[in-house]
Parts: sequence; structure tokens; C-alpha cells
Amino acid sequence: MSTRPANPAFQPDKSETAAEWILLHKQRVLIGVAAIVLLFLGAWFYRSSSQKKALRAETAYFQARQAMASGNAPLALTELRNVMTRYEGTAGAAQAALTAAQILYDEGKYREGIVELDKAARSRPEELAPAIHVLRAVGFEGLKQFDRAAAEYLAAAEVTRFPNDASSFKASAARAYTTGAKPDSARAIWTELAAEPQGLMVSEARVRLGELTAAPVTPTTAQ
Repeated sequence: MSTRPANPAFQPDKSETAAEWILLHKQRVLIGVAAIVLLFLGAWFYRSSSQKKALRAETAYFQARQAMASGNAPLALTELRNVMTRYEGTAGAAQAALTAAQILYDEGKYREGIVELDKAARSRPEELAPAIHVLRAVGFEGLKQFDRAAAEYLAAAEVTRFPNDASSFKASAARAYTTGAKPDSARAIWTELAAEPQGLMVSEARVRLGELTAAPVTPTTAQ
């Protein structure tokens, strides 16, 4: 019987151990690989399906626009609503809602137009959020609800990625407040815009501030 001490540098053959483990757990390994493949295929199918849906929505939207261009507003409105229902959540559906609202606004149906925009707002793509807020603001202006119009313009300014657009939307909010007899709210916005270093609306903001702060002139009576 050997009494030699164990070699401290000895290492077991781990590659053989791993191979044995795979053989012993072959079924579990195959299941794991299959799950990864299915996950990949599922993600690919979802992206592919979403892209196809978006493409179909765009096609249907432009077909509806053709009906509008031909002067058939009722048919265009019907087709646009179909796009909104069938392709909800796509850019084409949101564009359809914007166009439908414009058709209704042209007919003086501001409430109905805002309802169409509300449908799109629940699932609209991020990039169309500013346009939806702005068109809602236009509808509220048509209804003479200037406070709500101003709030929508300010919401558009919050979500847009473009500084010049944000300044323009804020200016529209200030004009809405002025029309709605809220000079203090308008003045606060114009003051902010006038202080922007290279803002798009600086010149108009200074003019509007001058108009809002000018003392009213009392006509004199001829002697």
C-alpha cells in the first residue's frame, strides 16, 4: 500500500467532468437551448409583425388621403376612422386621427375633432405627441376655451425634442391666454421667452410685453 503524500498541484480533469454533466443532463440542456431559440424567434416575429402592421397602416392612411384630395370628405373620414381602429398604436393611425380632426375642424365640428384626437392620444407614437397636443389646442380655441388651448400648447412644448418648436408652442399659449383675458399668464410666458439667449420668439416676446405693460391711454375731452 502506497503512503506517498498527495500532490498538492494535482487538478481533476474538469473538461471530462463537464462532458459527463452534459451527458447526464442532456435533456435539460436541450430544453434550455430550445427556450433561447424560441425567445429569439418570438422577438424577431414580433418586430417583423409590428413592421408589417406599421407599413399596412401607412398604406391605408395614404389611400384615405387620396379620397380627401378628391374632395370626398365623408368617404375620407370613414376610411381614416377605419385606419385608426384597425391599426391602433401605429404612426399611420395617429396621422389618420390628425387628418380626421382637421376635416371636422373645417366643418366647424371642434368637439368631434377633439374626440378623434383623444382616441389617438391613448396609444400614439411618441414622435406625434406634440402634433396631437397642438391640434387639440386649435380645437379648444375654436370652442373659445382659451385656458384649455393654452394648456395644450404648453404640453406640446414639454414633449417636443426641438427647442425652437417649444418656444413657438409657448408663444401660442401666451396668445391664447391674451385672447382669453388672462394677461398675467400671458405676461409670464412672454417674460420667459424674452429672456432666452437665442430664442426664436425673443423679438415678438419683447413687443408683446410692451403691449401688456403699456398703461392705457385715457382720451381727453376737447375744451
